Amino acid sequence: MTELEIHAAFRDHKDAIYRFAWRMTGSAASAEDIVQECFLSLLRNPNGYEASRGPLRPFLLAVARNLARKRWRTEQRWEALEEEAFAAEPIDPTARQTAELVAQSVQSLPPLQREALVLFEYEELSLEEIARAVDAEVGAVKARLHRARENLRRILAPLRPANYRSPNTIWNH
Repeated sequence: MTELEIHAAFRDHKDAIYRFAWRMTGSAASAEDIVQECFLSLLRNPNGYEASRGPLRPFLLAVARNLARKRWRTEQRWEALEEEAFAAEPIDPTARQTAELVAQSVQSLPPLQREALVLFEYEELSLEEIARAVDAEVGAVKARLHRARENLRRILAPLRPANYRSPNTIWNH
């Protein structure tokens, strides 16, 4: 990649990298650092990205993911990045606005579930792009995404209206 292409990549993808990093770390300062480190790594090694392996955005998100994981290990925020673990209890709907509650709930997910959900729902990557970005099988990404959605459903259950009937529930009359 040329320096001009790297500047264009920064302009086109910095916001997506920031959103991902912020949702993964919960910190604006950490997200800014990750964005900076992500693009500095691309400047230092412009041949690290190979267009034949896929689009640039998933590549940059993979770099950001690795930087976030490195930060987690350094800060010892988690003993291990477990994907089976469940990290939060149902929320108190009287405490905050819905958008804040959803953001808090996403932040409370285990890291591997959170990254799958963020990349799929917020960054709109395909399952295959996510699998490449996180170096996992598509089936593993699907499982993480499923567990993340189930955990969010449980966390956000208090927001559900009292008369809500799930379309997946069979009601006997």
